[in-house]
Order: sequence, then structure tokens, then C-alpha cells
Amino acid sequence: MDDGGGENKGHALGEALSRLGRRLFPRRDVFRDITGEVFEDGGAGLSEKRAREWSLVLWARGVAHRMYHDGESWRIGVPARLAGRAVDEIRAYVRENALGEAETPRPKRPVPVRSVAWVMAGVGFCFVFLVSHPVVWGRRLDFVRMGAGDTGAMLFSGQWWRALTALTLHADGAHLLGNVVVGGLFMAFLCREAGVGTGFFLALAAGAAGNGLKAVIQGPGHHFLGASTAVFGALGVLGGMVSVFGLRGLSWRRLAPFGAGLMLLALLGAGEEENAGKIDLGGHFLGFAAGAIFGAAMGAARRRGWRIPVLGLDAFLGILAALTVVLAWISAFLGWRWS
Repeated sequence: MDDGGGENKGHALGEALSRLGRRLFPRRDVFRDITGEVFEDGGAGLSEKRAREWSLVLWARGVAHRMYHDGESWRIGVPARLAGRAVDEIRAYVRENALGEAETPRPKRPVPVRSVAWVMAGVGFCFVFLVSHPVVWGRRLDFVRMGAGDTGAMLFSGQWWRALTALTLHADGAHLLGNVVVGGLFMAFLCREAGVGTGFFLALAAGAAGNGLKAVIQGPGHHFLGASTAVFGALGVLGGMVSVFGLRGLSWRRLAPFGAGLMLLALLGAGEEENAGKIDLGGHFLGFAAGAIFGAAMGAARRRGWRIPVLGLDAFLGILAALTVVLAWISAFLGWRWS
């Protein structure tokens, strides 16, 4: 008796015919519009570009779908059984894309070439005036003697204004011109990042700090002059700001600005110790180091959303920098009169 075997064979034959029927006459899935479900806004249409992006996402994830017109916009439909998966895939893509756009650095402001050029022209004129031994009220003034860097006078006579006044004096015309041209280049990029007033204030502070550290570290017996320390201070500030604010995470790219600054420090060290004929590498390095610290602090503040121009401090810091130099020269003049 083969009743059991015949029944099994009949069941197998039925399954085979059913599969063949599904292949020959596939069931048409009911497509559901998921366009509005992605943003939960009820169903706003998409642009053709956005619809094609979503279509590529679903295609890459193996989700059956179709695009179709709805007036002037486009919509995405998927089989109802795949609607939840399709919505999750597109939402994940939208979140990742939004995060990438948020981490993309905002376009930098244009370089304030005209403003920096005017300031550097005024600074250059003052530099020339100070080294020209002008006659004032019938008396020739030796500004080099008054304000040149002297580590002994700074340490033992309290003449710390020389850390500032030495930045405005130069050994010769080539030294002066080199600092104005190279300094103007660095200052243009620094002022783009920090603001014109803030940029000059930070460069001046870094230069003065470098000269002060030079006196403390190297001790008495060193004489120096020139704005080179402030120039490398500006480069240090720029490197510190870019390293902390411009890039995220610890990487070799973060160290690149400092590496570039050190290379320029070694190759472009323009400036001389007074009456020594030697490049003041110590002052340059200390100015660069001080600037890097100031720049890192500035970059950390900017990462927290602090913007100097918004707070109205940019102009104030620029005026403060100019007044600080004037006060330093008044101190130098009074010290010279009393000596």
C-alpha cells in the first residue's frame, strides 16, 4: 500500500508547481511612499538630485524601490514590507551626511591685505625714523642707544622696556626691509585668523616675551635689536591657532604648522645681534615659542566659540599694542635723560 508515499509525492509536486508559478507570475508588492516618513514631516517631496541620492543609498543596501514624479517634486516608494528598513537606511545616511557637513571647516575670511599693508607702511615709517638719528628741538636723539636690547640693563637696572623698544630698531636697511616684507606676509595671514588689531597685539606680545625670556635664559652681556623676534612670534601664533583650532584629534597634520615654522626659523632667520654680526637664533626661537603658546590659547578659545571681533576687542587690542610701544619709548627716553 503506497498511500503515504503517493501523498508525499503529491505534496512535493504541488510545492514545485507553486514555486514555478511564483517565478512565472511574481506577486506584485504594494509600494509605500516613505518620503515623508524619513523626516516625519508628512510627505514633502524631494528634488531630483536628492531623490537620486536616496535611490543610490537604497540600491547599495539591496532595498527594492522606485522613484516617481509627484508634480514638480520626486518621491521614493518601497515595498510595504521593506518600508521600515528603507527609512532607517536613509535616516542613517542623512545623519552621517549632516555630521560631515558640520565638521567641514567654514570658509576662511579673506586676507585683509589692504589693512595690513597700511599698518605695515606706518610701522616701516616709524622704523626708519627711529634709526635715522633725528634732530628734535636742536638735539640729536640716539634711539638705538636709548632702546636697543641689553640683557644686563634689563636684569640689573630694571629696563624691561627694552624688550619692546628693541623690536622697533634695526641694524641696517636690509634688516629693516626684510622684517617689514616678511613680517607683512605673516601678519596678513595671522590677521585673517585673529583680526587686524588682535594679530598685531599677539605678535608684539610674543616678540616682547621672547626678548624677555632671552634676558632671563642667556643672562647679561647680550645686545640685540630688530623686529625679527616679533615676526617669528607671529608665525608661532599662527601655527598655534591652526594646530588647536583648525584640526581635530592628535595627528601629524596637527604638528605640520610647527614643523613649517621651525624650518622657516632655521632658513629665514633674518636679524642680527647688535654689533655682533650674528643671527639672533635664540631670540627668534623664544619668540616663536611664546607665540605658539599664545596662539594655542587663542585657538582653544576659538574652539569654545569665542570671537574677538564680535566682542568688540579687536580694535581695543590694536590700540593697546600701539600705546604699549609708545609708553615703552617714553620710559626709554626718561631713562636716557636721567642717566
